Amino acid sequence: MIPQCNDDGYLPAGIHRATLEEVAARFGQESELRQAQIESVRWLVDLAWRAGAQRIVVNGSFVTDKLEPNDVDCVLLIGADFPRDAAAEAELLAGLPFMNLELVDPEGFQQFTERTFATDRDMVPKGMVEVSP
Repeated sequence: MIPQCNDDGYLPAGIHRATLEEVAARFGQESELRQAQIESVRWLVDLAWRAGAQRIVVNGSFVTDKLEPNDVDCVLLIGADFPRDAAAEAELLAGLPFMNLELVDPEGFQQFTERTFATDRDMVPKGMVEVSP
């Protein structure tokens, strides 16, 4: 379950696991922009699993209480067998609408989830969502 946003408009600090449908229900319906963004998230998740991503974390203004988010920030943890599907990898690398995407190794993933995505520009702690398979 995805917790409610705090007074700053952010999820509580940490990684909150949720299914894609829970993410869509919570963050993909309030505005036309959010509806378009969740379609990109759906596309991303499908491609990421096909390509062999081990973990998918969604961040940015998309996982806040902002009515019109700027974009969807994502980090994918990739392993030694990545890519399992070269066509899916090519689509990921070509980019998706509304997406700011990073494909990283375990060290990079830790950097994103513990530092880069863990606070805003003013160092205010915030949470992120990990999409469960």
